[in-house]
Amino acid sequence: MQIRISEIPDEGLRLIDPAGIGAVYADPAWTLDGVDLLVERQGDKVSITGRFEASTPLACSRCLEAIVARVEPGVDVQFVPPPSGRHGQIELGRDDLEVDFYREDVLDVGQLLRSETDLALPMKPLCRPDCRGLCPVCGGNKNVTECRCETRGTDARLAPLEALRRLP
Repeated sequence: MQIRISEIPDEGLRLIDPAGIGAVYADPAWTLDGVDLLVERQGDKVSITGRFEASTPLACSRCLEAIVARVEPGVDVQFVPPPSGRHGQIELGRDDLEVDFYREDVLDVGQLLRSETDLALPMKPLCRPDCRGLCPVCGGNKNVTECRCETRGTDARLAPLEALRRLP
């Protein structure tokens, strides 16, 4: 969904219908489940605040089972026109981390939702906190079956490092 900055009403624009925003994600398995965003304009600055909910299919990082991750990030972003000087190069300060740019009077809400979803996804998704993962020998899922594979001993080349680990 693209919003024209000049068409934002003085009282702001409230986005509460996920279907009204349209297709946000390229992968149809990713879904926008709920949205409550307020878009306000103050001169040439635009602020978007609120929350949204999205569901994304992922794989557990230990056992590779399919899981669905639900994210509910909060949004508090300022948009400003790009700087005109210095050929588009600017130096960002500490207060500029929540500032983004819009071009040609158009704000892409879908792009904002995609990037906020990506940032909210877990770095190491787990199917459950006590996931036991895969057997390093046979590759079996230890959450499903007890593996009877013999684990290999420590590589002889790593023995000096193991001795260092035991030092006080």
